[in-house]
Amino acid sequence: MKSNRGAELIRQGIECGHRHDLERGILFLAEGLEFVDEQMDPRLALSAYHNMAIYFLHLGHVSIARGLVIRARSLYRRVEDPVMEARLVWLQGTIARVLGNFPLAISKHRRAVETFARIGEEREETEALKDLHEVERLRDSLTSDLFDS
Repeated sequence: MKSNRGAELIRQGIECGHRHDLERGILFLAEGLEFVDEQMDPRLALSAYHNMAIYFLHLGHVSIARGLVIRARSLYRRVEDPVMEARLVWLQGTIARVLGNFPLAISKHRRAVETFARIGEEREETEALKDLHEVERLRDSLTSDLFDS
């Protein structure tokens, strides 16, 4: 069955990501998407797009990651999952950080932390909070370097 093949490939792509084999993970995810009907299984398609965006971002391809997030925007809305919505905001914050937009990154990370806390996702709340502190440190170090004599 076509959708089972897509689900298996996407599962393999996510497993590759857990092993930090991001390039291979992207290949599995992209191939898996070829077998998924986004109208019939938006959650599975969203999972593939979301993870590909993360992998591309970690590989330094921020424009591709940003494009995938934009491409998947309607899927995030259709799925209506507070966890995925918080993950989207967190990912947007990470993209903003990489692009050097620290105010937006901080805002997005704060929102993700608050949402994860509200819905009881403690592990992801902790990770998003670490990212928030990292962005604040980056912002502060850049500003202090600017004004130190």
